[in-house]
Amino acid sequence: MPCLQTINNDHTVLKHCLNVATRRGLMVTNPASAVPLPDPHNERDRVLSEEEWARLYEVAKPHLKPVLLLAYQLGQRFGEIVNLTWDRVDFQRGFITLRGIDTKTKKPRRVPLTPAVRATLQDLSKVRSLSTNHVFLYEGKPIRRISRTFRTALKEAGIRDFRFHDLRHCASTNLRRAEVDTATAMKIVGHKSEKMWKRYNAIEESDLLNAASKLNTYLQTNTVLTPACYAEVAASVTA
Repeated sequence: MPCLQTINNDHTVLKHCLNVATRRGLMVTNPASAVPLPDPHNERDRVLSEEEWARLYEVAKPHLKPVLLLAYQLGQRFGEIVNLTWDRVDFQRGFITLRGIDTKTKKPRRVPLTPAVRATLQDLSKVRSLSTNHVFLYEGKPIRRISRTFRTALKEAGIRDFRFHDLRHCASTNLRRAEVDTATAMKIVGHKSEKMWKRYNAIEESDLLNAASKLNTYLQTNTVLTPACYAEVAASVTA
């Protein structure tokens, strides 16, 4: 039985076709337009804890590690990673340049290199193949699929309910936690709208507690309270 999202996709195509027929006078109205699309509730907020990421990266095969690192730290999509060529890696300025044809949104963007990503790419550049310009290789050929090795790594790391695309959620969440402003973070991971950016951000209990702690610090600095009130506020935050 097809999933709800697949049904919605089919409905969208049908509605478009009937709209074309209506504009051409073949139909009076589009009956599909009167049918609302149900919410598939397919948003995912799965992010790796620091311990899970450490375990996953440790057990990953050598050719898989760099791919995971770019997805986890920079939020690049799988296609953007495996199709990357050396001419788009700028070590001097510290950027990966993605062309419009390289991205899902068809918008070019520059992705800044973190120190870990830069070091990894520099190591790969020292052993780069002369037969291809692709950055990520396995047995001398460009990587096209990692499904089997990724599943194996997840199993060995003891991680469940996690997909490769969820690494984008990790990157978005980490950027927010690092207090990178929304506009800049969206540019890095390639989100076109704040709605999509928020969808990829996971808010966990630790984030809420951290927010309360920051609020407490602000209140202590900017609000006139008695020492007794300070103690009560601090106790409520740390409880």
